[in-house]
Amino acid sequence: MTKVKSRLTDVCSMARSCHPRQSIAVIVAVFGVSGFAAITRAQEKPAPPSHPGVHHFAPADARFLDEVQKGCFNYFWNEVGTPAMLAKDRKLGPVASIAAVGFQLSSLPIGVERGWITREQGADRAATVLRALLGRDDNKKWGMYMHFPDMNTAGPSSHGYECEASTVDTALLIAGAIPAGEYFGGDVAKLVDRLVSEADWKRYAVAENGFITMAWKPTNKKTLDGPGDFMKHHWWVASDEERIVYFLAVGTPNADHAVPPALYYKLKRQLASDAPGALGPFAMSWNGSLFTYLFSHCWIDYASLGKDDPARLGSDAPPINWFESSRAAVLAHRARCIALTECESSLGDNAWGLSACDGQEGYIVPSLRPSFENADRTFGCTIAPYAAGTALMLTPVESLAALRAFRDLNDSAGKSLVWNSPDSGGYGFADAFKLGGESPWISKDNIGIDAGPMLLGIENARTGLIWRLFMKSETARRAVQRLRLSN
Repeated sequence: MTKVKSRLTDVCSMARSCHPRQSIAVIVAVFGVSGFAAITRAQEKPAPPSHPGVHHFAPADARFLDEVQKGCFNYFWNEVGTPAMLAKDRKLGPVASIAAVGFQLSSLPIGVERGWITREQGADRAATVLRALLGRDDNKKWGMYMHFPDMNTAGPSSHGYECEASTVDTALLIAGAIPAGEYFGGDVAKLVDRLVSEADWKRYAVAENGFITMAWKPTNKKTLDGPGDFMKHHWWVASDEERIVYFLAVGTPNADHAVPPALYYKLKRQLASDAPGALGPFAMSWNGSLFTYLFSHCWIDYASLGKDDPARLGSDAPPINWFESSRAAVLAHRARCIALTECESSLGDNAWGLSACDGQEGYIVPSLRPSFENADRTFGCTIAPYAAGTALMLTPVESLAALRAFRDLNDSAGKSLVWNSPDSGGYGFADAFKLGGESPWISKDNIGIDAGPMLLGIENARTGLIWRLFMKSETARRAVQRLRLSN
């Protein structure tokens, strides 16, 4: 702790001598985690206590997590277009993100259960968003949606963002829509069923070995309604983005749109067996950025599925319990961050959570060993709070300690540096921050695909709500059966 305070004193002194636009004075108080105690909610029955991903938090910690979740939820409720009501890609940006819309739709059952909106409000918002998306032909190609649609119309945007039909972003949209359909039923369920059935995954399985391409790009860069071609890059590594893509592609109700279940087990599984801090071997992602171990866990209840068995579908790939694999990966990520001087010197044991986020250089995607890329690229140890927040369902003690530490970062006047209270209109944590180096920096933005997984990950850790809603859907049950994930 002495080392941390000494380093931050140096940062404060340096910051005060910088140009005012760079100046950030930092004082850190790092708090530990209080003991667990039982807490239940009347509105929603928690998952069984034996569930490895659901935890009981002490009352003070539960209140803190309420605040964090409320900030995330407020983003999705407020940062929307009119009349389509699509969630913005980022607070300071001009367009929606179709992946953020997926998290937006899953946020609505949480908002109702926690008393922030009424059930009627939630159902109305979900139906409005889905009708806007489904009501156009120029925002999709064979059921795959435009990455960055106009937030007001759900059609093509005029702001010059890339125009493509993205498979992974559509997967996040569909995965996010499914819990809303299960929760609200009625018209929302019918709209979600249409969204799910129209996605033609087989049409996009055009890469080598039948793998699914990342996107379809139009010749006319302004609309998806016209000629174009598939991107050569494809999904082939068994990390979190890929698994949610193939899980949905296998589970689709339209047999003509489905890919063979064996394709899921062709995704490359390479184990990191000696990573410091890990509980055991885990399946590496391409670059080790923490979101690549977290996204599919927002919906797929791997803890209940247990270890898979690729041999059932003729594969010699190693069996993996994806819940335990990702938990080991998070702990290895944490240990690697702490071992890096630029991170440890800023927040000690809580200096972790390097993931795709807003950065001083623009949008950044850090890399961290061990990974296929085999590189450490930390952008000056730019920490994204949502990474540790989402991981709460995997590493509750370590994640809660990190969130507490981030919450208690203050400047020399005692003002919060990376926390904007939902009680005063804020969205909780800033998207990212960097304390070390010559120019400490704190993002002034919020990003939908960062706020979303944190909201869902925390809810799953507390009640398992989104896991239950997603896994009881026909799409999830069909995927589980076809992939032989249960006995």
